[in-house]
Amino acid sequence: MRRRAYILPMKHAFELTSFRLIGLLPALLAVAACSANPATGKQSFTGFMSPAKELQVGAEEHPKMVKQFGGQFDDQDWPKYVREIGQELASYSEMPELPWTFTVLNDTQVNAFALPGGYVYITRGLLALASDEAEMAGVLSHEIGHVTARHTAQRYSSTMATNLGLQVLGVLSNAAGVPGAENIAAVGANLALKSYSRDQELESDMLGVRYMTRAGYDPDAMASFSRNCGRTNASKV
Repeated sequence: MRRRAYILPMKHAFELTSFRLIGLLPALLAVAACSANPATGKQSFTGFMSPAKELQVGAEEHPKMVKQFGGQFDDQDWPKYVREIGQELASYSEMPELPWTFTVLNDTQVNAFALPGGYVYITRGLLALASDEAEMAGVLSHEIGHVTARHTAQRYSSTMATNLGLQVLGVLSNAAGVPGAENIAAVGANLALKSYSRDQELESDMLGVRYMTRAGYDPDAMASFSRNCGRTNASKV
C-alpha cells in the first residue's frame, strides 16, 4: 500500500519555524557576547559592532556629517586650536591609539556630537557660547567619553538583537493570525533606541571629568557650561 505524504497546515508550519528561530536566538546572541569596556570597567553588549567596524562607520559617515552641518569652519585659527586641545584630551583616554579627528562645523546651532572611531564634532555656535577653554574642553571630553565607552556600538548591537527578536515575533504573530504586530514593536524599538540613554550620558560625563582632570582642567567647567546652555535655551522660549 502506497503511503501518503503528510503536509503540515500553514499555521503549524509557521509555529515550527517560530520554535526553530527561538531555539537559534540564544546561539546568535552568544556570538554577540558582552565584553569588558576598558573605559567604564563594565560589561557591555557590543558584539554586533567590532572596533574595526566602528572605524569603518566613522570614516564613511564623516563626510556626510560635515556636509549636513554646513561644512568645516575654517575661519581664523579655531580648527587648529580645537584639534590640539582635543588630541591632548584624547591622549589621556583609554583609547589614545585611535585616529582621533576633531572638526569644527560651520553651524550657528549649539551642538556637539561624536561618531564611532574617534570622530568628534563641535559647532561654531557652541564655541561662541563657551566662556573659556575649560568649558570647551569639557564638551570635547564628554564626546570623547561617548567614543571610549562605545555607546554607538552598544546601541547598534541592541538594535540588532531587537531586530532578531522582532523576526521571531513576526513569525509568531502571523501564525497566531495577528498580522502587523511586528511593525508596532519595531516602531517602539526605534523610539527607545533613538538617543543615548540617561545612563550613557552620565557615563560620558564621568569619563569627561576624568579626562579633563588628567589634562589639568577644572572639571567644574563642564557643569558651568551646562548651566550656560540651560540659560540660553530658556531665553529662546
